Amino acid sequence: MGDFPLQQAQSELFPALERRPPRPGLLPVLVAYWVIFILLHLSAGLLCSRDGVFLWFYPAALSVALLLTYGPRVLPAVFVAALPVDFLGHSLGLGPWAMVGMSLAYGCGHALAVWGFRRFGFSPRLRRVRDVTGFLLLIFLGPLLASFPAYLILRHSGALQGLHLVDDVRVILLGDALGVLTLAPALLLWVRPLLVLGWKSLLRLEASFRLGEFLLQCLALVFSAWVVVRFSEPGTLHLKYLLFLPMTWLVMRGGLAAASLGFPVLTLALTALILRAQVHGEAILGIQAFLLLLFGTALFLAAAISAQEAALRVRDRRSRHLGQLLEGSGAIPWEMDLDTGRCGYLGHSVEEVLKRPVEAWRKEPFWGDVIHPDDRLGFLKFLSALGRPDADRQIEFRLSEPDGGGHWVRAAGGLEPGHAKGRVVGFLFDIHSQKEAEENVLKASLREKDLLLREIHHRVKNNLQVVSSLLRLQASNAEPALQRALQEAQERVQAIALIHHKLKHAPNFSEVDLPDYVRTLAERLVRTYASVPALIDLRVQVAEVDLGPDAPVPLGLILNELVSNALQHAFPPGQGGSLDIEIDQDARGWITLRVADSGQGLPPDQDLDSGGLGFQLVKALTDQLGGLLEIERRRGASFLLTFPPSPQRP
Repeated sequence: MGDFPLQQAQSELFPALERRPPRPGLLPVLVAYWVIFILLHLSAGLLCSRDGVFLWFYPAALSVALLLTYGPRVLPAVFVAALPVDFLGHSLGLGPWAMVGMSLAYGCGHALAVWGFRRFGFSPRLRRVRDVTGFLLLIFLGPLLASFPAYLILRHSGALQGLHLVDDVRVILLGDALGVLTLAPALLLWVRPLLVLGWKSLLRLEASFRLGEFLLQCLALVFSAWVVVRFSEPGTLHLKYLLFLPMTWLVMRGGLAAASLGFPVLTLALTALILRAQVHGEAILGIQAFLLLLFGTALFLAAAISAQEAALRVRDRRSRHLGQLLEGSGAIPWEMDLDTGRCGYLGHSVEEVLKRPVEAWRKEPFWGDVIHPDDRLGFLKFLSALGRPDADRQIEFRLSEPDGGGHWVRAAGGLEPGHAKGRVVGFLFDIHSQKEAEENVLKASLREKDLLLREIHHRVKNNLQVVSSLLRLQASNAEPALQRALQEAQERVQAIALIHHKLKHAPNFSEVDLPDYVRTLAERLVRTYASVPALIDLRVQVAEVDLGPDAPVPLGLILNELVSNALQHAFPPGQGGSLDIEIDQDARGWITLRVADSGQGLPPDQDLDSGGLGFQLVKALTDQLGGLLEIERRRGASFLLTFPPSPQRP
C-alpha cells in the first residue's frame, strides 16, 4: 500500500525526518564501555605515584556518563565492570569478596549520586549554571558515597596501612572526583548526543568549534603544565596557578565544548610530567585539589558564557522575527513622552511609509504639525484616557498634508508599565489605502442605493398615475355625487404621486423640495377646484424645514384636503379671494402649517369631529404625525397644524 499524500509530501519536503541518523544499540555500547573501562582501569593502576597516590581515576567518569545516558538499567554492567581487572591483577592484594564489595560500593555510590542528579531536575547537557552546580555536587557526592564503603573494605584488608582516616579518604576521593570531573564533561557533551540522537547531533557542536584555535590552546595548556612542573620548587608545584591563564583563554573563546576537551589534555600532560619528575605525593594531592577547583570554575564560567551566547542568539532571532513581522504587517514602532509630547523613538520606515520627516515627530508636542487639526482633540482625549483600565488602546486619525487633506493612520498602544513619568509605546499603521477603499465602496453603495430608491419612487409615481387615470375614467361615466368623490380620491392619489415625483428628482432622495412641492400642489388644486382660477390670490410662504423621511406623505395629504376644502367651500361661484399657505418652525422646533382663506368662513357649530370624510382623514393623519390641528375663528377659515419633526433614520 502506498503512502498517504500527506506522508508523501512530508517525506519530500522534510527528507531529514525520513532519514534519521542511525544510533548504536545498547549491547555494542556496553561492550565498548567494558573494553574502555578495563583499559582505563589498567592504566590508572599503572599511573600511580611512588607514594601510591592515583593521579586520576577515569573509569568512574565512564560509569557516571553511562548512568546519566541510559539510567538504572545499566547498573548491573557498572557493578561488574571492574571485576575482571581486579580478579586478574589481584588489585591491592584483596580477596574475591573484597573485590566484589569494592565494585558494589563504587557502583552504588555513583548510582545514588546520578539518581539524585536526575531527581532534582538537573540536565546532563550542562547548558545552564544550575546544571553545572548539580554536576559538581554529583562529582563529589558519588565518590564520597563510594569512598566510605571502599575505605572500610581496604582498611579491613590492610591495603591502607600507615595512613590516617583523613588521608585515606582524601586519596580515594580526590582521584575519583578528579577522574569524573576531567572526562565526564567530554563524554556528556560529545559522546552522549551521538548515542542518543545520532552522529548529526554533533554538527551543532562542530559549527561553533574552532579546531585551529583549540590546538593552539592545547599547546598553551601543555606548555603551562611544563612550566609548572619544571620551575616549581621541588615537591611543591607552587606555580600551578599559572594554569588559570590558558584555561581562561580556552573557556572564553571555545566555551563549554572546548573546555570539556581541554580538561583531559591538561590532566594527561600533568600526569606525564609529574611521573617523570617524581613529584612527592603531598604535592600531587595539592595539584589534584587545585585541578578540581580549576575545572569546576571553568565549568561554571563556560556554562555562563554558553547561556549568555544562547540568550544572545535567541534575542537576535527574536529581533529578526520581529523585524520580519513589522515589515510584513506594516507596523511602525513609536514611543512618546506624555509630559513633552515628543516622540522619542520611531521606526525607520516612518519617512518612507507615512511621508513625514522624522524631525516633525521630534517637536514638542509633535501633534501640532503632524496631526490634522480636526483630529487633534480626539487624539488628546485618547492620550488622557490611557491611564484608565477600560480605555481604548487604538485610535484612527489623519496626518496633515500640505494641500489640506489628510493621510489616515491607526495608532495602537498604551502606557509603558513601570514608567513613572508616563510614556506611550505602541505601533503606527498606515490605513490610508484601506480608508480610501472603504470610502469608494461606501460611495458605490450609496450610488447604487440612490439609483434604487429613485427607481422605486419612479415606479410608485407611475403606479399612482395609473390609479389616478383609472379613477378619472371611472368618474367620467359616474353620477355627479360619485364623480365628485372619485375626483377627490384622484386628487389625493395625485398628491402622493407628486411627492414621489419630487423625491425622484431631489438631490437627496430622503428630502423633498418642500416650497416647490407646496406651490405645485396648490396651483394644481386651484386649477381643478376654483370656478375662476384667475380670481384666486394664492400666497405661499414655506420656510426651509426638515420634515424627515416619514412626514412628507401625510403632510401632503393634509395640505391637499385643506386646500381643496377651501377652494370648494370658501368662495361662491364666480367670486375669488386670497388663499394663504404658510409652513414654518416655532420656538420648540415643531413644524407649523397654516391654511387660511378670505372666504365665507366656517359655520359656528362646525368642528373637526362633525366634518365629512376629508376632516376625518385630516384628523387621522394628524394623529399619525403626533401633532395638533386647530380651527382659528377669524375672517374666513383658518386651520393651524403643529407637529414635531420626525426623527432621521440611520
